[in-house]
Amino acid sequence: MCTFFSCSIIFFISCKKEVRNIYQIPPADSAHISITNISPSISNLQFYVNNKLFSLPDSPVSFGETAYLTYIKNATTYSPDTLLLPYINITPGFQELSFGSYNSSNILSLMNNNFEPGANYSLFLTDTAIHGSVTTVLLKDNIRTEAATKSQIRFLNLSPDAPPLDVWAYPNAGYTGYKIFSACAYIPNDYNSFINAESFMDIDAGTYYFEATFAGTSTLVLAGFLVIPPQDVVTIYTKGYLSGSGGNTIDVGVIQYQP
Repeated sequence: MCTFFSCSIIFFISCKKEVRNIYQIPPADSAHISITNISPSISNLQFYVNNKLFSLPDSPVSFGETAYLTYIKNATTYSPDTLLLPYINITPGFQELSFGSYNSSNILSLMNNNFEPGANYSLFLTDTAIHGSVTTVLLKDNIRTEAATKSQIRFLNLSPDAPPLDVWAYPNAGYTGYKIFSACAYIPNDYNSFINAESFMDIDAGTYYFEATFAGTSTLVLAGFLVIPPQDVVTIYTKGYLSGSGGNTIDVGVIQYQP
């Protein structure tokens, strides 16, 4: 079954709600967390910190969406420069995070973590239930400063019934490609894949055709095009089920972070 990264990007952009609030650039001593809902069980996600409702700009967050904020950079009176970032600020230290559906008192997932000052995190809600709760995947994002022609990329297998996947990159959408990720297993079930998912690899800026295959084979699962600007940071992740149908079938999501 094949689908396209390019189609996912179009969907991702066109379905994003209008952002009405503009914030100052996050303080360096805040912890920053990205929240992505890829659980079909939570059609409209609401987010709580220490049992208090936390208002997200796109709240409630629909399936397949990441919450984005618009931040002011180099503000001027009439025309401030802005950045669109997938991070929200939370207070550093030990925090309890919980998640539920809009207009429901049921908590579908709960987790605790000690968040470091100035650190970036990415949280994904997937659709496997452990002990009756939707699974959460929290990654500490190890992002570096890149050279002018380089960018950073990672691939996350978050499809519960998908086997380990390899990812191939074809620069300039050409015929010659190379493997950039090997044997990426479903992260909640594989410790090595979890550890690898916290880091990004270097990649030259440009236009790419990507293929995801069953690990060690040429069996194609997903494929499509993606333009990577210079000094960008990109997360590509799978969502849904390999055996799914309709809106729950395996697909990809892309998160691109402005530098």
